[in-house]
Amino acid sequence: MNWIAQDKDGEIGTYEYRPDTMSSNGWWRKSDNEWVSISKDNPGNHNWKDSLIDLSKNDYIIKDGILMATRKHAALIHAWADGAEIEYFNKDSLEWMKVVGNNPSWFDDTEYRIKPKKTTVNVKLYHINGVIGVWVQGHQGLPGDAELIDKDWREVEIEL
Repeated sequence: MNWIAQDKDGEIGTYEYRPDTMSSNGWWRKSDNEWVSISKDNPGNHNWKDSLIDLSKNDYIIKDGILMATRKHAALIHAWADGAEIEYFNKDSLEWMKVVGNNPSWFDDTEYRIKPKKTTVNVKLYHINGVIGVWVQGHQGLPGDAELIDKDWREVEIEL
């Protein structure tokens, strides 16, 4: 989804292509294989251009049923201002990295997230019918025909 808009009836549509390129007969392209009518016979779709949002440049919120553009990453910027630890996805190393400094850049084409909380759990690996499974200590027991691979518990850190 690259675009979002709301018509005068309150319906919200998401679109792969910018939906203001109309064909001569009043249809425009929603996705590769879908066209939507915005002709005189379909008045519910008029005025959607007033709310059209380019999601490569903005995020959006829906407040009291109304679609509104917000600054890209606005919710994460607010969370950061309130003390949340923010990470960005490094496309070169393919890993999440901590945002550092007192004035992050907040690039539109970068993916950000609140750093997930982590916890440690104890697990044992088992196999059953050629499939390997994970048994988490303190949760339900092993399936009836399962055979343990691990003798001892392993400590594993997981994100919540």
